Amino acid sequence: MQDKLVENCRKYQKHFSELLDIGCKIVDIPESAPPALLGEDEIRNFCAHCRFKEKNELSTHIYGCNEAHRWNGKYIYYCPLGLTFIAASISNESGALIGGLVLGPIIMGELQDVLYDLPMPDMAWDVSRLASFSTAKVQHISEIFAAVTSHISGSEQQKMQNLLYDQDRILKEIYIAKDYYGEGDEQNAGMLLQFEKDLRLTVISGDKEPALTMINEMLAHIYVYSNFDFASVKARLLELLVVLSRATIEAGADPSDMFRMSEDFIEQIEKYSDVDQLAFWISDIVRRFVVQAFDLAKVKHSDVVFKITNHIKKNCSEKLSLDSLAREVFLSKSYLSSIFKQETGMSLTAYITKVRVEKSKKMLLEDTIGLAAIASQCGFKDQSYFTKVFKKETGVSPKKYRNMNFGKVS
Repeated sequence: MQDKLVENCRKYQKHFSELLDIGCKIVDIPESAPPALLGEDEIRNFCAHCRFKEKNELSTHIYGCNEAHRWNGKYIYYCPLGLTFIAASISNESGALIGGLVLGPIIMGELQDVLYDLPMPDMAWDVSRLASFSTAKVQHISEIFAAVTSHISGSEQQKMQNLLYDQDRILKEIYIAKDYYGEGDEQNAGMLLQFEKDLRLTVISGDKEPALTMINEMLAHIYVYSNFDFASVKARLLELLVVLSRATIEAGADPSDMFRMSEDFIEQIEKYSDVDQLAFWISDIVRRFVVQAFDLAKVKHSDVVFKITNHIKKNCSEKLSLDSLAREVFLSKSYLSSIFKQETGMSLTAYITKVRVEKSKKMLLEDTIGLAAIASQCGFKDQSYFTKVFKKETGVSPKKYRNMNFGKVS
């Protein structure tokens, strides 16, 4: 981000941090340099003192900003520790993502629910000191947050500067590209296909920075091959999107996400009628494919798992099927099952049972609630099944568990 934009971000970073008494980070996602987190108030910088070995702070918040960029400027997500963050994206005037502001961590909902799933029990005291907000308040904060980042995003003058800079760079690449093309369509097509293959292999092999810098070269070759005919340029770019989506999947990205992104991009490309706008757009799309492949896969899995565990805890009295859970996070059943087992070490069915049994244990401490009512409110189909599952999980029947806690002899 340009210095003036960073300065504005710092101003609002301080306002939000002081107002809500929580940390606020600036995420800088420049086009030609590695992403970075810019400094925040050290007192409120919980992440700097987090001892969770699986944390990846930068990747986590790049993910949040990318998702915010996809979803109307704001996104609420979880870090690998299970704490809530709010991201609001910052775009330049061409619509390309260049950074964002991130609020958090915070406790959204019940503190005990967060502590229950905390992978670092020795951090329970630190976590319990974080600011806590209801889900509704978090949504309100996210709306205001997104409005602010929209306000401080690039000016019209910045747009023109960026436009001229990209035009100049692509023009240089076009002069170079012309030297590659000889006479005959077959040879021309062969050269274009070779550059597509090079970009694909760069993405698959994990060479992030080269993949990001190859896009202007690729655009130049598409323009030259298409003889600058706008309809032909669009057609070649659609082919490039297909190549990139498949390469990104091979590099480890979520196939469901990639297919949805490709469908969205095919719709978006039809809206453009100007070559320069199209150049900006495709540059941003390539960056998003590359970031999705290299930075976000692991963090995305953690976020999905935390969303699913929260959903299960809040709805354990209802019938929970793999179909309904997969719909909650827009993934296939097999893919959700796979990443849940990978992240938690247990199946979804086992986790649902665990949550239901733990809830029933708390209710059994209330001597006035009957076993049939507990079974119903904890999602068991009847009292007999509840007793069977409870005894299998704890080694004692619900009745004996209750009597033991009330000092009675069963």
